[in-house]
Amino acid sequence: MDRLDKKSDDTLVTYIKEGDRAAFNIVFERYWEDLCHAAYKLLKDESSAKDVVQEVFFDFWSRREQHDIMSLSGFLYQAVRYQSLKQLRKLPSLDIYELRFQDILQENTTEEAIYLKQLGDRLEQQLGELPQKYRTVFEMSRVQNLSNKEIATKLQLSQRTVEWYLHTILKHLKTSLTGMVLFFWF
Repeated sequence: MDRLDKKSDDTLVTYIKEGDRAAFNIVFERYWEDLCHAAYKLLKDESSAKDVVQEVFFDFWSRREQHDIMSLSGFLYQAVRYQSLKQLRKLPSLDIYELRFQDILQENTTEEAIYLKQLGDRLEQQLGELPQKYRTVFEMSRVQNLSNKEIATKLQLSQRTVEWYLHTILKHLKTSLTGMVLFFWF
């Protein structure tokens, strides 16, 4: 059998879901330093950064069976960013912290850009599998920001039919994109 530390992230995640602590330790060792560095960039405090990363790994292990992870690195970096922002919210509300918090919200790291690209590609793929009428309704609603009534008028459908299409599309997307962060269209 191949050495566990040579396995891909996807394989390790599968092992972790089955409760394999050795696989978890490999992921921990593989990402600990980089995640601490990412948290430190946000928090500017080494101890807090380590606490955040420790919390992320604890949560990852505790809820290992619930995760459906497409990109382990993307998942871990998003979790560290989220926990770091949570940590910043707990700090005294001084102007310097408020400014730093706003800067963080506007920053896009390379890792996040890659994750968003993967999410966008996956979303496009899932939309491509839908019938044309459904895609048209989705685009009019989420891209053109038209109301259900406006869509119904333009497509000569009932408003209830448009609502049904959107409900069906969103249900399909949420099911097929489980585990990915869905924050730019939903």
